[in-house]
Amino acid sequence: MSSPADAALIALFAPYCGGLEQEQALLRVLPVLAQGTFQGCRVLSADSKHDYVLSWSSVRAPLSPCRCDLNISAEPALHFCFEVQSHQLASWLMDVDSRDERQDLPDHFWSWLLLEQDPLELNESLPLH
Repeated sequence: MSSPADAALIALFAPYCGGLEQEQALLRVLPVLAQGTFQGCRVLSADSKHDYVLSWSSVRAPLSPCRCDLNISAEPALHFCFEVQSHQLASWLMDVDSRDERQDLPDHFWSWLLLEQDPLELNESLPLH
């Protein structure tokens, strides 16, 4: 059961995060958004993985900017700072497969971060086979 505050946040974020069809996924991430941190693990190959922590400033409204810090446990350690609209952060968190124990942000997040390119633009530039 959602609270009145959750219902208000769903009403604000749903138009930017897949509509009311995604209400359950949005309900799942509201506590994570309020917590301000997400711990994940990016598997690169069978014997290579990196733990990371993504943290962000408070999320107030879907179009408000959200300052994020990503710290990746690697040798040497990596740190990224970026700002996105709050609904984009919510969408990335909604795309985390909650059944997967390693908890990783979706591939389109990593494409955006590392290639500095929107995944839709990236797909358009790849040759079709």
